[in-house]
Amino acid sequence: MKVAIIGGGPAGISCAVLLKRYGVDVTIYEKDEIGGLIRNAWRVENFPPVGFISGTGFVDKLKWYIKEYRIEVVQDEILTVDDFEITGRVRRYQCDIAVVATGTVPKRLVDLEGPRTFYEYIHLPQDVQTVAIYGGGDVALDYAIHAKEDSREPTVFVRSNKLKAVSRLVEYAKERGIPIRLGEAIAFVEQKDEKVYVYTKAGSYIFDALLIAIGRIANEPKINASSMKVFKIGDVAHPNFRQSSIAIGDGIKCAMEIVEIVEQLNK
Repeated sequence: MKVAIIGGGPAGISCAVLLKRYGVDVTIYEKDEIGGLIRNAWRVENFPPVGFISGTGFVDKLKWYIKEYRIEVVQDEILTVDDFEITGRVRRYQCDIAVVATGTVPKRLVDLEGPRTFYEYIHLPQDVQTVAIYGGGDVALDYAIHAKEDSREPTVFVRSNKLKAVSRLVEYAKERGIPIRLGEAIAFVEQKDEKVYVYTKAGSYIFDALLIAIGRIANEPKINASSMKVFKIGDVAHPNFRQSSIAIGDGIKCAMEIVEIVEQLNK
């Protein structure tokens, strides 16, 4: 029994680890780096067993498990899932079961894009000292706090007059004196000379970069399989509930269901 796990974030890795414990042949296919969205996080507080931990620290633990359990990781972006075969940009791979754990991608604002526009904190260049962050949810404030802790100067622009972020993140941001401009939508931007000129109804501002965090949507390959079992787990299964603890629970539950399938086949 060959299981292909598409995506190397918390959900995919937790599923792979448990399958390995039961002796199931499993491979993770990851297009980028291990960790998924959590690599961006300033701090992970929603997984009690590990306490407060940085996103990079969390990823280090995931990598440790991959190494400890000798889980094969193939770097490729999987584009389609067919019966007993998945197809990536590099090549095709055979499998008996596919687990889609591809997470989410950012919602985009094409009109505000340019060479100094980013959607993931980890993609900010090292030379960025001032950054405009567009969004009022958990990710936007986490990015702002992350920037402040990295000795950068963030300013948060929020379209509405109310933040959607959890109160604890709001408190952290206020404690650090991060400017939050409520009800100040970005009308347009100009980008030149490695600077971003941000214009709102209230005025204009100059930054080194613009980081957009207005939400995320599910990201998954095209699924054509009808005869092969395909599972969806983690953020891709429920993009409105993006919690590391839920993702890990999804991975464990999925692995146990696959183990049951394997045991039935071996009877």
